[in-house]
Amino acid sequence: MASSKFYAYYIRGRKIALIQHDYTLGSGQTLSQPGLNAVGARGDVLWKSPSESITEGLEIEYAYSPKYSITTAATTQVNKFYINGWTVVDGYLTFLRSHSASVPNWDASPYSAVGDDEHIVIKGSSRWSGLHKVKAGGTDGTLQTYTKVHQSVAVVSGSSNVDIAAESGGLALISTNDASNLWLNSLFSAGDYIFVAGSATAKNNGFWKVDSVASDASVESSSGIYVANRYYCYDSDNILTTEGEDTTVDTTATANESVTIYRAYRDFCYLISDIDALNDEADVIDLPDYLAKALVYYVKAKVAEDRMDLEQKEYNMREFKRLLEKNESSKIWGARRIGSDETAIK
Repeated sequence: MASSKFYAYYIRGRKIALIQHDYTLGSGQTLSQPGLNAVGARGDVLWKSPSESITEGLEIEYAYSPKYSITTAATTQVNKFYINGWTVVDGYLTFLRSHSASVPNWDASPYSAVGDDEHIVIKGSSRWSGLHKVKAGGTDGTLQTYTKVHQSVAVVSGSSNVDIAAESGGLALISTNDASNLWLNSLFSAGDYIFVAGSATAKNNGFWKVDSVASDASVESSSGIYVANRYYCYDSDNILTTEGEDTTVDTTATANESVTIYRAYRDFCYLISDIDALNDEADVIDLPDYLAKALVYYVKAKVAEDRMDLEQKEYNMREFKRLLEKNESSKIWGARRIGSDETAIK
């Protein structure tokens, strides 16, 4: 009996999705394609996410050669670490992690598992998911990468002239000394996120939300910003994968501090270390035999082209294309005929 189940797939970027044909409009529909369907039951061909288990699974025949591989299972607080967001430091993408009353030291265990010049993979980010290389982990909760960001981000580097007030009325004031020429209310706006690093009092550091800014005044000390909510990653319980949010400001009054205040962007995601990336001649490129041989001919063709040896260049390019065709042909299933009935070998 012919099966009444029909499946299809669609591709978006590097992702593949399996969908199932159905005749009833309902929840889970992902695609509607007008026209006559496969069995002519109705005019609309409806495609939905599969509504039942497929015991035989899904075989993917076509794949790509990855730029990296994850060598060990991802374990929270071992080689998997959540981060609250990011900023830009000296033109480089820098990830930020805050704790409930401090910030982590990326040079101390367990965070030192993410080493300098090591590759990491970011997952779950709205912008930065993918492979990155660590430039330097800081003791102040910052993890700088080699990823260049062409974006101007406000940053204040106070040299013994930043004051952080204790909580009052659910808010904490951050301001600068008079004559410092640092006007915080002109650099940050209500609703912005900031990351404070370098305070001698641990709980003053971290990922904060700007609640409001002071009105313009004639002196810097009266032109500060007020912070409220604190966002953080849990640092003790490995099963907690949600972002913490503390709506009760808990700061300690400190004066004349040399802190750095970064304009931050909240983007709760996580990184994985222990990555084996393709980064030197010792790495093995995961290619099938035909494509591995084709690659050799392609390199030879380019070398011949540089020598202006056009005959060798054309020969190698022909071999390159011939092997590409063989690779594509090898993906076709079924019997192959080698001749007509009249010319068949007897």
